[in-house]
Amino acid sequence: MNSKEQFSQLVLKYKDSLFFTAKSILRNDTDAEDAVCSAVMKAFENFSQLREPNYFKSWITRIVINEAYTICRKNKNLQSMEEMTSEPSYSDHHDEMWEIVNSLDEEFRTVIIMFYYNDIPVKDIAEYLNIAPGTVKSRLNRGRAKLKELL
Repeated sequence: MNSKEQFSQLVLKYKDSLFFTAKSILRNDTDAEDAVCSAVMKAFENFSQLREPNYFKSWITRIVINEAYTICRKNKNLQSMEEMTSEPSYSDHHDEMWEIVNSLDEEFRTVIIMFYYNDIPVKDIAEYLNIAPGTVKSRLNRGRAKLKELL
């Protein structure tokens, strides 16, 4: 299998996870799609530099996070996070829980989605967000506490 085919298969495998990671930051489907597209293009251009294919998900997730924050900085007129509402497109069974998770502050929402929806380990979340693992654990605990209050 050539590297283009391998790249395509890996992107298809992780596309939903990448989208939900971007959406957890941007809270807007269109901007999340833009972030993922930009990240995929950057990843494709640099795929030959990836030394260990087993780290592809971590590597491209980091690129998606960076692209999402770049879009946030560029969109000064972006609606405030509390004003925005979004609906999940992945399953009607999770609508209510998704809305509750989306009502959390960004710092809690991002780690909750990365940990529970994308199955990313605490250590990797810390690396992606450039924060300490203890901070991730603290945000997860505080996020869970807020979710309990809301439920």
